[in-house]
Amino acid sequence: MELRFTSGQVCKIFGITKQTLLFYDKAGILKPRDTNQKTGYRYYMLDQFDLLYLILSLRETGVPLKEIKDLLDQRTVNKTMTILENQISEIQKKIANLQVAKNRLYQNLTYIKELETLKALDQFRIKAVPEQYLLAMPVQYVNGIPDYNLTLLKITERIASYSIPFYWKVGCIPQLDPSENREEVMFVVLDSVITDPYVKLKPAGNYLCTYHYGLYDTLGNTYEKLFDYVKSNHLMMTGDIYEIYIINNLITADENSYITEISVTIEME
Repeated sequence: MELRFTSGQVCKIFGITKQTLLFYDKAGILKPRDTNQKTGYRYYMLDQFDLLYLILSLRETGVPLKEIKDLLDQRTVNKTMTILENQISEIQKKIANLQVAKNRLYQNLTYIKELETLKALDQFRIKAVPEQYLLAMPVQYVNGIPDYNLTLLKITERIASYSIPFYWKVGCIPQLDPSENREEVMFVVLDSVITDPYVKLKPAGNYLCTYHYGLYDTLGNTYEKLFDYVKSNHLMMTGDIYEIYIINNLITADENSYITEISVTIEME
């Protein structure tokens, strides 16, 4: 007698739900070999396990059910090999993207730990920063009030249109002097260089960095300390000031825990 398994046993072996197996049945992708008319139990045979494993593997990599059904209905060695090769290539791309994301998260974690140490020291420091590309857009206004969320939405939509990964390294180039004839700008740091009219180069250089802890409303206090430090150390600011929101509302709901990096290129007077 051929070895057979109930739908419950199959689900347990493959770690799937009965609803998933029933869905595959109704979709005509994998039907039970036998059904007990009295009990309603559905039975699958051992030789169907390889087929189910193939279905689950293809679904895991994002192959639509229609493509899977077409493959199973007209499967040949060459057709199956082509699909598997394509899916292996897609998996390799996903692994590469996940590795990039892992590295970025690790960098962020290391950075946050470093900032916690600096918080205790309350110090300024000079960092050699390589050039970076930003996608930067003027802050949008609604009824005369700056809408930073709307601006960030427009930035992220624009980046998403290029199908490149980005990791929410968000910042601002503030307009500190109302007499300056320029707009306040928000940006996201790009990991990939793209050709876009809103791409801005943040030049490499020696940046004086300090950190603001807490509410954005009190950023002015940190700027006063920055300007005092520049003056007392006979430094000269030579470029835009950049704010990077290291810890923001994406990481914590506690506004008092926000950390903002403020940096500007400097030279000796």
